[in-house]
Amino acid sequence: MFSRLFAKRDKKQTPFRQRPQPWMIERLESRTLLSATSGVTMQTNLQVIAAATSAADIAGYTPSQIRQAYGFTNVKFPNSNVAADGAGQTIAIIDAYNDPNIASDLSVFDKQFGLSAPPSFKVVNQSGGSSLPKTDSGWAGEIALDVEWAHAIAPAANILLVEASSADVSSLMTAVDYARHAVGVSVISMSWGGSEFFSWGGGESQSQLTYDPIFTTPSGHSGVTFVAAAGDSGVSNGVEWPASSPNVISVGGTTLTLDSSGNYVSESSWNGTSGEYSVIENTPAYQSSVTTSSTRAVPDVSYAGDPNTGFAVYDSLPDQGYVGWQEVGGTSAGAPQWAALIAIADQGRTLAGSGTLDGASQTLPLLYSLYSAPGTTGYSTYSSDFHDVIDSTGGGFGGRWHWRWGGWGGQSSQATSGYDAITGLGSPNAAAIIDALIGSSTGSSSGSGSSSSSGSSSGSTSSPATQAASPLAVAFTSSTPISVVGGSSDRLKLLLTNLQATKFTGSATITIYASTDQTVSVDDAAIATLSLKTLSLHAGGSKSIHVKFDYPTTLPDGSYYLIASVQANPVSLLTSATSTQVAPATAVSTTQVAIAAPKVDLAVSSPSGQAVKVTPGKGASVTITLENLGNVVALGNVTVSLYASTDETLDSSDTMLATRAVRIRLRPGRAKTLRIHFVAPLDQMGGTYNVLASISSVTNPLDTNSSNDVVAIPTIAA
Repeated sequence: MFSRLFAKRDKKQTPFRQRPQPWMIERLESRTLLSATSGVTMQTNLQVIAAATSAADIAGYTPSQIRQAYGFTNVKFPNSNVAADGAGQTIAIIDAYNDPNIASDLSVFDKQFGLSAPPSFKVVNQSGGSSLPKTDSGWAGEIALDVEWAHAIAPAANILLVEASSADVSSLMTAVDYARHAVGVSVISMSWGGSEFFSWGGGESQSQLTYDPIFTTPSGHSGVTFVAAAGDSGVSNGVEWPASSPNVISVGGTTLTLDSSGNYVSESSWNGTSGEYSVIENTPAYQSSVTTSSTRAVPDVSYAGDPNTGFAVYDSLPDQGYVGWQEVGGTSAGAPQWAALIAIADQGRTLAGSGTLDGASQTLPLLYSLYSAPGTTGYSTYSSDFHDVIDSTGGGFGGRWHWRWGGWGGQSSQATSGYDAITGLGSPNAAAIIDALIGSSTGSSSGSGSSSSSGSSSGSTSSPATQAASPLAVAFTSSTPISVVGGSSDRLKLLLTNLQATKFTGSATITIYASTDQTVSVDDAAIATLSLKTLSLHAGGSKSIHVKFDYPTTLPDGSYYLIASVQANPVSLLTSATSTQVAPATAVSTTQVAIAAPKVDLAVSSPSGQAVKVTPGKGASVTITLENLGNVVALGNVTVSLYASTDETLDSSDTMLATRAVRIRLRPGRAKTLRIHFVAPLDQMGGTYNVLASISSVTNPLDTNSSNDVVAIPTIAA
């Protein structure tokens, strides 16, 4: 079972000042993130670091050095004089807790290095709201690193910082789910991770496999790529998740050496990088060229990560007595910068008329398509796209052999020629990789669901001005509902009419869009698609068509017009280069439909509201009510944990008294009463503490609101 997650921010320090703990990594700062089923918040554990006393003492690589070293200064878009800076794209950064100083810290960083502020910098909570979580000084340093260096590499991209309410899996994944649906987001950076986890008890309700589908582009959304830090635990401790998800680009760490002018000299592997092979995830098809293992290899790519050759970061929130400019490393540094690289590629694709990249179906396969093994004719091309990181002492997959899922395999802490499970494909030659990503003709993906669409009205490659009028007309002949919940089914009746004076023979594709206005645009969701392979209508003739579909579960709450778009493909055009030379016909519903995303909102309360009588060292019990305030059935597992607390806030100083696991099936508005037994602490008399009842859950959908998951029940002496 999953035991902990680590956020990856690594700060440079001298070895004699290290204070290693059993679960801490040399020279690393580790943040422990407990399982979503534990209900316990993350504990921050920072090692002592040194901070610069003034800007003149700043240590670490600067934005100009890194942009030059990795070739970002050489990026040029085909047939365009537009600067390659991520303009028009939005990078979403997922972290836990709040950094109240991040806006001002970014301003200091920008001023120091001559950068303009991002066009838009927005900070929201895990659900997209403005009520931000509590401050955590350790995570504030992670936030400073992620925001400042994503901006340093793609300075014209918008930044959306999504702050999860805590560092548990449920909160972080709620933040990821919000970000992937947010308008304009094309890449998501996640500089956190931890041990792979799986429920061995006969189900996957608590497995990382349950969360992997969240790392995909929602239906109707422009393509989204997900990037994660590989981890800072070293290859001997195995891979970490979400880096091991086949839907995520995982970024390992290197030691980067530059000359005095900032030019790239060499790279070697950094021994802090997590890597090797997953024990849960199967090998994705795109890795078939680099491994014969039956499980996923990590990392995919690499980037400078060694804290001894780290990055300059400004963090004004005091953390263990250190504040200001710091030199920071770890695989956390590479994830936001690879995200910025993808944003620049998406900018170029947008200028070229292509859509933004979908990570699982496009970005990852495209990166691996550049690979050729050492000794092959294509190796020189591959090694010009990537810096093939090779350690001077490396010599193949030497080292010990061990058993992993899928058979026996080697483990090495050395970076070898070609792909290896410590530096992946290598670090980027940004200009070459961005050119390759822009040059793809695969187009953008709109998600993994059925009936997906890029959101364009026809997918046409010709401009609207050159398209002939549609030979067909379409109209709604059935009413639309007033309100629905995502996932519910509907059936619409349409009427197709041949407007020509001659018979229409051909095919047609009907797409139903949900739109906030009365026109189809790129951010509209395609909620149904029906292909009519053979359509024959006499002059002026009509035909009724029924379209059955389910409303998307991923649409943001709101009111939407339903738009029916019909792309006619007359037989006369089937031999042409494209059959989209005819403009689509559209019809718009007369009223809007209020569509609510399916939500589970589990709330815990004390039905009596009275104090519980306790005797130190003796048994007692509390009664709680578990209620579903959402709009769909809550089906899954809930763990109720009781804590002794001197206040009404759950924190690390509270003592766990008891836990109880419950399987639930609660319809919207329904409640369940539970009695939980515990033994009162011997050293705490009644009246001096509260019993906190905290719930954590794994349901489908996930609980969307953690603010009502704890109730305080006062105690009195018996």
